[in-house]
Parts: sequence; structure tokens; C-alpha cells
Amino acid sequence: MPPMLLAAGMASSLGGLIQGCAAFRAGLSRVSASRDVTCACKGESGPQPVMVCEIPVATFGFSGVGRLVALTCEVFKDLQGNVRLTDLPPKTAFFVALPDPVTRGIPVEPPADKAEARRVEALGRYVLQQSLQNLGLSMAGGEWRFFGGGHIAMARALSAATEALAHRTIQTCIVMGIDSLVDPFLLRELLRERRIKTSENPVGFIPGEFGAAFLLSAVPFMFSEPKTPRVLIRAVKLAEHPRPAAVPTPPPDGRALAECVLSVLDAAGRAGGEPRFISDHNGEQKRAHEWGMLQLHLTSKGVGSQAHRSVWFPAVGFGEVGAATGAAGLCIALRSLQRGYSQSSSIILTMSEEAGGRAAMLVSVQDTSSK
Repeated sequence: MPPMLLAAGMASSLGGLIQGCAAFRAGLSRVSASRDVTCACKGESGPQPVMVCEIPVATFGFSGVGRLVALTCEVFKDLQGNVRLTDLPPKTAFFVALPDPVTRGIPVEPPADKAEARRVEALGRYVLQQSLQNLGLSMAGGEWRFFGGGHIAMARALSAATEALAHRTIQTCIVMGIDSLVDPFLLRELLRERRIKTSENPVGFIPGEFGAAFLLSAVPFMFSEPKTPRVLIRAVKLAEHPRPAAVPTPPPDGRALAECVLSVLDAAGRAGGEPRFISDHNGEQKRAHEWGMLQLHLTSKGVGSQAHRSVWFPAVGFGEVGAATGAAGLCIALRSLQRGYSQSSSIILTMSEEAGGRAAMLVSVQDTSSK
């Protein structure tokens, strides 16, 4: 049986899981000017604000690793509202998606480690240990695994978690995605790269910060809400095509992403009928091009012919959230399936990474018609 999403917690500019997803559904956003960074635009007499989607209060005054710890603490607090973490099995595993600390200007030990995996693990272990300690929680009995990268980092973590659950090497696990792009150091870098949306660059994105945690299990537990429809992780497909960052490439043609979508549909037996889509398109031109090409490829295969009318873009409400992009999409998918407003019993999440990786995930409501 596919793993079940038993509970979730979230921290975002729009609030926790319940209020944040409700605000997103209503089309709300909380965009404000960065307190630390401005930009110079042609034709303007003075500095112009850089707009961001910051979490109110909780992360104020923090930067670097401290901001990630504050963000993670908020995620655990929201998760505790749905399930008591002290009731979990002592060997509950953690699978955590995080950014590469080098891309966020965060020093790690050992310094200048050339292996990204070791850098991400060093950052992840500190963030997780410090967050649990701050909340007075002790959950060090299970396996901890960390996954770095961009938009598909969460897909990597979910893929590893579902495989471990399928092979019964673990019974329960918590899968997390944490990232923040509003640190002043990073904002200045993104401005230099002309990736942030400004009056001079209308095809950029609005930086945000986001965190979420999901309790997964292969078997139901007594603390899962009986009246809430159970949501299953049906399939996760990754297509890793690494390429040198310095090599210029043409806009993505959508083929690799389409192959991932078709793969998860086939793996899940096309459960739930015509799926709704959740895309990581964040306003950048290359992502818009790939999203359009993806629709063409899927329509030619008879899939997602109504995708342009049944798609959600998490970046509209939460901003660009890097390694937590998949977590944001999964929160939206979970709540929409539980509340029944998705207009479909299955949802496909699509993600693309700067380094060439692509990923798709399919989640759906458990079919109870035969019971």
C-alpha cells in the first residue's frame, strides 16, 4: 500500500497549514518590502524596495542558519497541533530537504567542504538538533537523512522515504522541506543575477521562505483523524540530468518533465481520473516556457488537456521558496484533497531544477469504495 500522509505542519508568510492553505485558496498573499535590501532602477530618483514574502515575527532578526532554525521551530509547532510528537515511535526517521549552504552564504563545519552532500548534512543536522532542543523534544533514535538541491530536493526526500516505507525498513517517518530566500546576502546575489521581480525585470520572482513537515506511514495510526480522507503518496519520479552551470543551454522543451508525469501516472494506474496540476512555475521566463511545452506534450498523449484551467502555482501565494518548493505544493495538495475542493481526487506536482533535474509526484485520496 502506498504511504499515507497522516499529519502535516507548515510555516509560511500566510500562516500555518490550515490558515495558510485557506489564504492561498482565496488568492491572498503577504508581500512586503525587505527591511534590509533595496535596488536601483533606471528612471527612478531613489532606491526602490525589493518585495519579499517573509514569515511575520517568527524569523524577524534572524539570518543564515538562525533563520532556518527559527523556521523549523515554527514548522514543528504547527505539526504539534495535529499530532503529538512525543507519541511517535522512538525510531521515527527524518528525511529533510534543505538548500546547499554555499548558495545561501551559510558557513558549515568542516569549512569549505567540496562535497555538497556533506555540506547539506552538516547544515541539516545542526538545524534539526537545535530546533528539537529549542522545543524540548528528544527524537534522536531514528535515522536522519538530508537532501540538497533546488526545486526537486523535496522529491528526493520523498522518494527515499517512500522506498524505505515500502521495504519496511521503517514504519513511520517525518519528511521536511525548509528554505529561505529572504536573507540580505542572498537577495543581493539574486538582484545581481537579475532573477528578482522588479520594475526593470517583470519576469523575475518574489523571494519567500517556507517550511513544512509531513508524517508518513505505511499503516494508519490511532492519532490519524478518522473523518479526514486519507491522502496517499502514489508515486514519485525523478529524472536527474546534471549539467555544468557555466554551459549555456536552450530553454527546456518540457520532454523530460512530461516523461516524469507520464511515469507517475503509469505507476499509479492513473488513479483518480483527470488530475489537477501544481507547478513550480515562479514567474521566470524559462519556467513559463517549460510549463507551456509540458502542456503540449501531455495533451498529445491525452493527459492533462485541461491543465491550463486546473493548475495552482504556490509561488503566487508564498513566493519562490527554493528547496521547500515541493513541500509548499504538497501542503496545498494535501489540504485540497482533504477538504474536497481540488475538483479531482488526484493531483500531480511538477518540479524543475536549475542543474537539469526534473521530478513529478502524484498524490490522491485513498479509494474506500471497496470497503
